[in-house]
Amino acid sequence: MRNFDANQEPIAWGTWEDAEALRRWSFARRTPEQRLAWLQSALQLAYQSGAIKPRRPDATDPPAIDTKDT
Repeated sequence: MRNFDANQEPIAWGTWEDAEALRRWSFARRTPEQRLAWLQSALQLAYQSGAIKPRRPDATDPPAIDTKDT
């Protein structure tokens, strides 16, 4: 793989290595807030499309609370 230089814009087309260099260059130019916003958008899309399922079931029916004195 070619050496990666974050200060030099890579070629936007060509080989897989060119695409990987462009991805890494683009990622290095983003702020942490932009990266987090992208991740949140990707997760929201994945949940909405059904690509991933929530880890916990929806809390539509909360568990009953035992109110008896013990």
